[in-house]
Amino acid sequence: MKVKTLAARAYQLFHTWTSREKIALSTDRPNAVIMLVPDYGNIGDLAIGYAQEHFTSKLDPGYIVQSIRISRTYRVLRSLKRQLGPDDVVLLVGGGSMGDLYPRAQLGREFVARYLRPHRLVSFPQSIIYMDRPEREKSAQREARALSASSDRLTLFARESESYEIMRAFYPGQVGFAPDVVLSLTEDYQDREPLDRAGALLALRKDVERALSDADHAVIREAVARFGDITDRDHGIPDDEVDQTAFDRLPLETMETYRRSALVVTDRLHGMIFAAVTGTPCVVLPNTNHKITGTYRDWIADRCAYITLIRKVDQHTMREAIDEVTRPEAVASYRSVRFDFGSLQRAIQGGAVS
Repeated sequence: MKVKTLAARAYQLFHTWTSREKIALSTDRPNAVIMLVPDYGNIGDLAIGYAQEHFTSKLDPGYIVQSIRISRTYRVLRSLKRQLGPDDVVLLVGGGSMGDLYPRAQLGREFVARYLRPHRLVSFPQSIIYMDRPEREKSAQREARALSASSDRLTLFARESESYEIMRAFYPGQVGFAPDVVLSLTEDYQDREPLDRAGALLALRKDVERALSDADHAVIREAVARFGDITDRDHGIPDDEVDQTAFDRLPLETMETYRRSALVVTDRLHGMIFAAVTGTPCVVLPNTNHKITGTYRDWIADRCAYITLIRKVDQHTMREAIDEVTRPEAVASYRSVRFDFGSLQRAIQGGAVS
């Protein structure tokens, strides 16, 4: 891990100091520049990128919003630093990339926070996850030192309570609490005309965060068979399938697939979130860390009657859960669902976290 960290630091410094790429900022209106935005094959992360820009563009005082992809971040840092003014804000990507599970994003966050330290920064809601390995404690201490150096100008946001407590324990600056930014799309989708729903959608992991067995998958498929056609839609895809000219295409198409489905079963955090946004009945299963269970407990359980989380995969439990989320009154409750982003909005606009 130490060698990888040193190599990443060398890469960051080299591309920052050698690049002459320009970024154009407005001189007439305040700028909001979102850094480290996903450009790789994870539909949930691409949805975060879309939702961040959509959310910020609606805020007063009318920001000029730019999303800088993670592969471009270091090439524009020098130009960005020279132009940032007192009314501008730099926003760091949200998601589940704090900690040591996805070091590329975390090391990028640390570097940008240090490099742009004189300027105001706000991180979109994050989960912080540490793997159970020998260097875990050292990794946590290094990250705490790196981010604490910018604590006078950097506001962190946690998207579930376990991450909130971890951040508050190690970070001396402001720490806020808000839902995953993709949930801010809910009211936009509630205004759309309902679609005819049919079939079951399975959004089940195939990666390092998978906790379900092949036998569990077989039970799930049998339980949803009564819905007719079954669509498999994992959110992890090859990077070359990402449209580099329209990063919102895949997440928006995926959410339309959710809107047309009668039922979703998922162990993906953004599977649950897409279901919440689109009002789709959903049975959720845990993954290997706390981000699904925490988000469900903190934001979904008391708001979305059409979504339930179960920890046991058998036919009886699956059948009961499916019956619960597809009740007409549960489905109808979608129209009244609201998520509170007031604290995040105030932080971006320069106010204190409450």
